[in-house]
Amino acid sequence: MSIRIVAGMTFLALLAWACQSESKPGKKSNEPSVEVSFPYEKADSLFGFEGCDKGLYRADSAELFELTYSTYRVQVKNRENLPTSEITLIIDSTGRRLVFPPLSEGSHFQGKWRNFFFVDAGTGPDVRQLTIYKEENGVLYQIYQTEYLSHEAPMVSASGSLWYYRPVEEADVSEKPNCPDAEQWRKDGFRIGYGQRHLFDLTQRMLVRKSEYTCVPRQ
Repeated sequence: MSIRIVAGMTFLALLAWACQSESKPGKKSNEPSVEVSFPYEKADSLFGFEGCDKGLYRADSAELFELTYSTYRVQVKNRENLPTSEITLIIDSTGRRLVFPPLSEGSHFQGKWRNFFFVDAGTGPDVRQLTIYKEENGVLYQIYQTEYLSHEAPMVSASGSLWYYRPVEEADVSEKPNCPDAEQWRKDGFRIGYGQRHLFDLTQRMLVRKSEYTCVPRQ
């Protein structure tokens, strides 16, 4: 299943993030349209990847929303006519405001786990860039950056490891995965791409590469 992580995200995509998924390439979605009145609030809302912390979601307009967690607030302002967002972290205990540095290919908040924050960027839907920040003593630190395949959604485990597939060349795949939809993807005009399972331990900052591969449609 693919996740909707595209430049110039609309509010409706953000609002539906907890259940974000779209049809595989070549198929049409039958989901009905959703009308929203502002302000809109949703408590205990999961925003971002599976395993991210839940919080209170509040949108005051299609361009501005805020997520309230136990010790933080994250404000996201979508910039008109630009495929990027301005992301601000507010530390409740001090009121300090920290602005996430803008990324060259756009910035999109993708949730948090404890004091780790995920920001997504990229110019295409297939391969995305994920930057991970850590808040410590009132300062934001970038601790990790990687490419990942959006068709296989990343997740955060209970122990605090980010599980994701990093794109790899076919020649680097030691054991080809089963790919039953490959022929249909080719008919639909896609090529076959491959990803290798990676686990990044957020607290220990340790990376593990698994001998586990997946295939995905690529533009």
